[in-house]
Amino acid sequence: MKILLVDDEDFIRKGMCYTIPWEDYDLEVSEASNGAEALDIALRTHPDIVLTDISMPVMDGFELTRRLNQTLPDTRVLILTAYDTLDNLKEAIDVQVSGFLVKNANSQEILDTVLKLKKELEEGRRRKEKLNQVQEIFNENQMLIKSTLIYRFLKKEISFSHFSKKCRDLSINLNQVPVTFALIQCSFTEEKYVLGQLLSNFREYAPVCFFAEDHIAVLILDTSAKNFTPSVMDQILPSIQPFVFGNFIAVMTDIQAYQDLPPAFQILQQILSYCFWNTEVPYTMTAPDEVFESVEKLTPYEYEKNIMKALVSGRNEQVTSLLNDYYNFMKNHRARRQDFLDSALRLIIFASSMSKDEININEYERLIHEAETPQEVLELISSLFLPAPSEKDSASQIQAAIDYMEKNFQEDLHLEDVAKVVYLSPGYFCRLFKKVTGYSFKDYFHRLRIEKAKELIDHTDYKYYTIAEMVGYKNYKYFSSYFSKIAGCSAREYRHRQKN
Repeated sequence: MKILLVDDEDFIRKGMCYTIPWEDYDLEVSEASNGAEALDIALRTHPDIVLTDISMPVMDGFELTRRLNQTLPDTRVLILTAYDTLDNLKEAIDVQVSGFLVKNANSQEILDTVLKLKKELEEGRRRKEKLNQVQEIFNENQMLIKSTLIYRFLKKEISFSHFSKKCRDLSINLNQVPVTFALIQCSFTEEKYVLGQLLSNFREYAPVCFFAEDHIAVLILDTSAKNFTPSVMDQILPSIQPFVFGNFIAVMTDIQAYQDLPPAFQILQQILSYCFWNTEVPYTMTAPDEVFESVEKLTPYEYEKNIMKALVSGRNEQVTSLLNDYYNFMKNHRARRQDFLDSALRLIIFASSMSKDEININEYERLIHEAETPQEVLELISSLFLPAPSEKDSASQIQAAIDYMEKNFQEDLHLEDVAKVVYLSPGYFCRLFKKVTGYSFKDYFHRLRIEKAKELIDHTDYKYYTIAEMVGYKNYKYFSSYFSKIAGCSAREYRHRQKN
């Protein structure tokens, strides 16, 4: 620490400088002969403690203290005086000095007083450092703290009064309404990347964004200044589509109060499940006043039993018809996705127990959870009841499918189209394709297109939108998003790296 000794009497100042062993206590000493000189030195060296006389020419000790309080508020001042009068005491209180010392005090008394003040300063600095660390941790985790608070409120684990109090502490303004509330089921497991993309694409609406369970992103948008409309969603959709699971986007606009978020959350969870059947639209948008019928838990045990009976009795010709009845029942009742998947898995387990072939249940379970549409789930179930080609034939058929995709990657190919070309059912083809390539059909197809795009970037000077069209992307935003997801950088960055 630094100490500045200020006194116009040279012998007193020098005496304090050289008779007290300041260096033994890690104190670096400088000196000044009046208040003005002391202020100049202080502004340059920032001393921790100033020990000053009161009566000095040019600027006295009290004026020096006032100036130091204004310019260096962390510097502490000890007053050195020959006269410990009531007037001096009052003045010292007014200018907020840290202590009094009389000039006839011996060296040890002066040192003890300074060391006591030094200890106070060190303790204060340690407290300040701890507070700074806590503040730094808080700042780094503020989004996590906010999201945890909001999520607990959405699940009705805390009351609105408790929520609003905590929001004030976290500077969350609950008066900025209306808001738009969205749930997005994501297929991409890199949550930090996805959050970054969502925050970037919705930045006009000061988004609060975090992940709940099962890769579901929660998004709250401030629409007090700008409405969130279907046309806005249509513009944003191509940029976020690569990491969205199918069409699992549920949006509720025009929510007028934060108290309405918990019931809105429940409704959006149901709508998200409903998206499973609503395959003709890329997302579902609703408003608080629209009526949405909640879907009860469905138990299609009777239909499952009929399918199992047909399998046991060997009436394989009836299985297709019974599966269609089962599927129509699920569709007409808009079964929740999880209920459908649980039911499908029961059928798969039963079918595997009846099959002579070794069936990997874990593989089927993974595939049905990756299915984005009900039809894909039905196809996977149905594929168990069809005669499987030999392993050799299977590999050659998948290679034929890949060759077909290589030649027609510019076309809008779907799994069903390619399965038909190689004479396989879509369900069996889906399972086999994942087993052989390690990718789902959709992932592989986009990776194929992006590899073709890389080749064009490497060997041509075509514009990026031209390359996007050449590899089959009619919308440049889709191309840009898939390129960034698969290549790990933008097309522009990729070209720059290749050139370097």
